[in-house]
Amino acid sequence: MNRSIKRPIELAGFSSRLARAEKLEEGLAVTGERYDTVLDDIDDQHAALRDHVGSLEKQRSDLDKILDRMGARSNGGPNGGGESSSGSTEPPVGQVITSETKTEG
Repeated sequence: MNRSIKRPIELAGFSSRLARAEKLEEGLAVTGERYDTVLDDIDDQHAALRDHVGSLEKQRSDLDKILDRMGARSNGGPNGGGESSSGSTEPPVGQVITSETKTEG
């Protein structure tokens, strides 16, 4: 099958268009690779943040438990700050003790 080109001048413009399209394809491939690299980095950073948030949530939960236990003590639990359960006869902190001294005269 033999074809003849009827308009060689119009087809001559296609060679520069083809070269431009090939250059554009190469540029798109480079941009696509860079884009994929950035997305991979973002995925890795997101995973690290997700793990970090999980550990922070656990730490918050542990602190909440500690604070709840501390609050329970001050509301009548052991070592709550009221009367001592050890049977000590020492006066509570803050009590003023006075003594009278007799003088002979």
